[in-house]
Amino acid sequence: MKIIILGAGQVGGTLAEHLAREENDITVVDTDGERLREL
Repeated sequence: MKIIILGAGQVGGTLAEHLAREENDITVVDTDGERLREL
């Protein structure tokens, strides 16, 4: 499944990690590059 998550904060980051484990195609959008690198 292709999923877009807006925001890489605590909720968005956790959601992205869980969905990625299920082999989904995840795109995370955030203005904070450091948060995106941490994912």
